[in-house]
Amino acid sequence: IDDRILAMNRRGHTVAQLREAMIRLRAAGFKLVLHWMPNLHGATVEGDHEDFARIFSDPALCPDELKIYSTQLLPNAQLHEYYQRGEYKPYSEAELLELILACKQMVPTYCRINRVYRDIPGQNVVDGCRLTNMRQVIQERMRRESIRCACIRCREVKSGLTSADSLLPGDLVYRTDAATEHFLSMDTDTDQLAGYLRLSLPDTPGSALGEDLQIRALDRAALVREIHVYGRAQELGTRDHDRTQHRGLGTRLLRQAEDLARGAGYTRLTVIASVGTREWYAQRGYQIQDSYMVKELEPEAGA
Repeated sequence: IDDRILAMNRRGHTVAQLREAMIRLRAAGFKLVLHWMPNLHGATVEGDHEDFARIFSDPALCPDELKIYSTQLLPNAQLHEYYQRGEYKPYSEAELLELILACKQMVPTYCRINRVYRDIPGQNVVDGCRLTNMRQVIQERMRRESIRCACIRCREVKSGLTSADSLLPGDLVYRTDAATEHFLSMDTDTDQLAGYLRLSLPDTPGSALGEDLQIRALDRAALVREIHVYGRAQELGTRDHDRTQHRGLGTRLLRQAEDLARGAGYTRLTVIASVGTREWYAQRGYQIQDSYMVKELEPEAGA
């Protein structure tokens, strides 16, 4: 997130353009996934550490998911020419491990780290780190040293639960440039994540898209940008009460989002939903409009 580094590596965009794109995508209800590349030409370990912290301190960014793709030096890349001239030096394995270990500890609970390294065969890497199991090495180190990563992937439920009634609702509220975000979660008493919903309450619904793009479904609307429930899908005709996806967790999260949106003065809730999930929303009172699923929110009784 540094214009000097972006220009040196011919990335083709500026930080201002990145920020504008993130603001517009969030205003349109999208889930936001960033790719972050440490060890670019011109970067330092200390600078990358500060750069990563800005991902979550800059209110225009605050991504929902993140892929950490460290620069890897390949023989056919233009970067190899800089390396041969002594103008670029990859981080050592130890330096990169320490950097990513520190970065993982900065990630808030609303973000998921999808990847921490590209699986490029070590024999294809000219110099620098050649690990292909970076995440595993870091996780083993964190276990040994009792270091915790709070990201979604490190907390998500991997198997069934004993009781849905034991789940604890959570509501993490944070500000972005043009909206208040609610990360609604259902957590176990051991801090595992069984499900979550991303609710965005825009300061001025639809306005962040700019005058050149107007979407009726976003008018006066709060936005559900993602719902995700963990656990294996239950087979038809079976009854397995220990599996999270068939305990109505998604419905509970959606109802909570509707209540929050209604209480904040929004008159509709708009969901960016894939074609395969539209029927699920339709069964809960949503109708398709402008490729979104929309529900008009009736005022609370007595309001």
